[in-house]
Amino acid sequence: MDPLTLAVIGGVLVFGLIVAMLLVFAGNPSVSERLMDTPGPTSQEVVHRDRLPAESGGRADPLPQLSEALRGTAFWDDVQMNLLRAGLLLRPSEALIISVLAMFAGLIIGWLVTGQPIFGVLTGGLGLTIPYVVMIQRAARRQSALTSQLPDALDMLSSALRSGYALTRGFQVVHSQMHPPISEEFHRVLQEVQVGISVTDALGGLLTRSKSYDLELVVAAMQTQLTMGGNLSEVLDNIAGMIRERVRLQGEIDAATSEGRLSAIILVAMPIAMAVIISAVSPGYLNPLFQERVGIMMLLGAGALMLMGVLIIRKLLDIDI
Repeated sequence: MDPLTLAVIGGVLVFGLIVAMLLVFAGNPSVSERLMDTPGPTSQEVVHRDRLPAESGGRADPLPQLSEALRGTAFWDDVQMNLLRAGLLLRPSEALIISVLAMFAGLIIGWLVTGQPIFGVLTGGLGLTIPYVVMIQRAARRQSALTSQLPDALDMLSSALRSGYALTRGFQVVHSQMHPPISEEFHRVLQEVQVGISVTDALGGLLTRSKSYDLELVVAAMQTQLTMGGNLSEVLDNIAGMIRERVRLQGEIDAATSEGRLSAIILVAMPIAMAVIISAVSPGYLNPLFQERVGIMMLLGAGALMLMGVLIIRKLLDIDI
């Protein structure tokens, strides 16, 4: 069989395997039990409600049949929610197209550089996962930025409440005076309230989108004030002080564990990079690893050890404050 044809078939198989794994594991709940116990809309309701901003750009859905078939499934809603958390106004179908294009680009580049279809399959699978990893990292950076902005936003909101403003008017002050991403989230809450959604449900949607423990405290205080009353400005001041301390401690933890994170990245990237370089410099040198039974067993063992090392390092660096 032609090597290029074999590489394409292998890339399609890798793509199908990854999609199947996503469909299997996407059914597991990704929101903590605390968020599930918080009153408000479910993640599916938030996804369907927040799909409108992404579709307001005038772009036609490139895969309407696929979107209609998968809409409402756990996998599709999970992708849409991650896109919202990353601040990307894309449909899941558009994100899927980007991933497929990245897969074929990686497949062709890997095969042309190394001359071996197996490396084309590997680089194709890597290209398929890169957009998803970028989306997750972008969502994490946005979440970190939102958390760092939260104390200042709470101070501003508390001052607005002390001045006699209503809660929604305080949201408008935060939206007009703060920078993204927190201004975008409060603006979305205001938009939902303006179209008839209750403030409690709008805040629940904000909590589901952000998936933040710090914001959970703020939303719980606001929902309590809306239902039972109380001195919300004083509560927000106390929460802002606590969040500032948590952000300071998280910064110290990140600085102390940066070496471990870099070690995990090198652990995964270096063997793959060296294999690609060796195959480009000396084609055929690594053929025994992929053609002999002992070589295949060595590759499987090395992959298992790499995965085990990454999991151990991740567990060691997972410090909850």
